[in-house]
Amino acid sequence: MTSTSDLLSCRPERLVVTGFRNIMAACELGDMDCWEAVWQHYIAELGPEPARSTVGELQYWTRSVRRHAERPLTYYPQCCRHLCHDECMALSIIAAAQSEDEPTGLLAVRYLTGQNCPDRLWDVWHSAQPFARAMSHAGQHLLSVTSDVVESIFHMQQKMNRRSPCLHLN
Repeated sequence: MTSTSDLLSCRPERLVVTGFRNIMAACELGDMDCWEAVWQHYIAELGPEPARSTVGELQYWTRSVRRHAERPLTYYPQCCRHLCHDECMALSIIAAAQSEDEPTGLLAVRYLTGQNCPDRLWDVWHSAQPFARAMSHAGQHLLSVTSDVVESIFHMQQKMNRRSPCLHLN
């Protein structure tokens, strides 16, 4: 099993997570430095031309996710070497789109957004596909993911949500 720090050492996964984190923060905080961080990271990793099309599709997909989310979405700061539930689901959506695995992708969309409306699920799924293609055209292929993995991530999060939010110190 791959740890999240190992996963983030892979360029394609790191690009998706870094982009997701920074665009989410940019939208939430209205901070232009977050937008600039996305551009600089993608240009450094891919070069100017691939970065331009890839970041454009990333922004479109992330906005679709935000528009259809039924709950506040979570993400870690850019420098964090771990992934939260929502970041795992975001990665799963793009990996499924690259693999043309619609059932897994739609499952990850549902678990990320909390959405049950078929039209909204489809909107997010369809917005992920151009980003996944742009990543592929830039030579960035994510590790494939199965619906079993998506289910496992979801159930781990459910167990964590049932735990007491209080810290008990001895």
